[in-house]
Amino acid sequence: MLTCRKDSSYLKINAGPAEEGMRITKSQLIDKPENWGRHIVILGAGASVAAFPHGDVNGRRLPTMDSLIEMLRLEPVLKRGGIKDTRRNFETIYSELYEIDPGLPILREVEEIIYTYFSNLGLPGTPTLYEHLLISLRPKDMVATFNWDPFLFDAWNRIKDSVPVPEVVHLHGNVRLAYCPDHPTYGAHGMYCPTCDKKLIPSRLLYPVAMKNYVNDPFIKKEWEVVKKALRQARTLTIFGYGAPTTDKEAVDILNNAWDKANRLIERTEIIDIKDKELLWRQWDPFIVRTYLDCPGNFYKSRLASYPRRSCEALLNQTFYGLWVEENPFPVNAGFDELLSWMKPLVEAENNMGKPKNRGNADEADITTTR
Repeated sequence: MLTCRKDSSYLKINAGPAEEGMRITKSQLIDKPENWGRHIVILGAGASVAAFPHGDVNGRRLPTMDSLIEMLRLEPVLKRGGIKDTRRNFETIYSELYEIDPGLPILREVEEIIYTYFSNLGLPGTPTLYEHLLISLRPKDMVATFNWDPFLFDAWNRIKDSVPVPEVVHLHGNVRLAYCPDHPTYGAHGMYCPTCDKKLIPSRLLYPVAMKNYVNDPFIKKEWEVVKKALRQARTLTIFGYGAPTTDKEAVDILNNAWDKANRLIERTEIIDIKDKELLWRQWDPFIVRTYLDCPGNFYKSRLASYPRRSCEALLNQTFYGLWVEENPFPVNAGFDELLSWMKPLVEAENNMGKPKNRGNADEADITTTR
């Protein structure tokens, strides 16, 4: 049992099944959604690698910053630009070239190769980890991603008309994303701004380390403003596949200031990573609220997968009321039809929040559904 002090009293987390009256069943959790705080998920490249370990629908693998040069065969291009040691992190090398001359033709060549590769990645026809991630959250929640790849963007568009899903913000741009520089509008490539009727422009992907102040680019600036506000309202923070790289210190500082663990009592931090827990503790100490740190080795052991769409409710019952909460994992290997059918009671309960209970015999027409 873990404890934390609040106003000279103890809040308890029960680690196992409790006696009757001291537990929340799966049915109770499903039927009683609340708007108690937000669950914010921060995604890095490791999340996409974990979601697609065998590559995209055509087997194309997803590179990280450390493997990008080799996988995209950029070494000959970079050597033409005077880079002798190409075994380093790509962002560091890109920054060196940018400092020489932001207008170098080789920079445009590299950017085009990267944009083309990521743009051609595609989802398989069955539900992926990213659909599972999105349906485990509600519209009040948020996913903030650093990833360029199109997987989360495409998964969101594939599932959004069937299940209410969270907002997604793109902290480093995205190959599918375009925006209007003059109005707060963004969408897919080829779309037009409804205000000025101008074609949306692609979001930028590559930034040299020295320019990562997130205020020069209007789209990126707005995305960071949105995620900072969301973090201040969060009850649970999940960090998935993001290693807080030294090349992105400013991003980590912004997230740290917005989370501000000093003013939190029962909030929980969850880091989905295969690294040793002690190492993760040291790495993410500014984000860890007292003893509340979970380190599942994969997404399907996380609080998101254990309490889909009810992670904040589970946290409230576990910490504030000292109750044991029964898990409600979704069917991992289900197709879209089965998955949506399984989601239906959760979504119906959310749609009926605040509505008076129908004490009569409800027929199918009385049930609120979401398409």
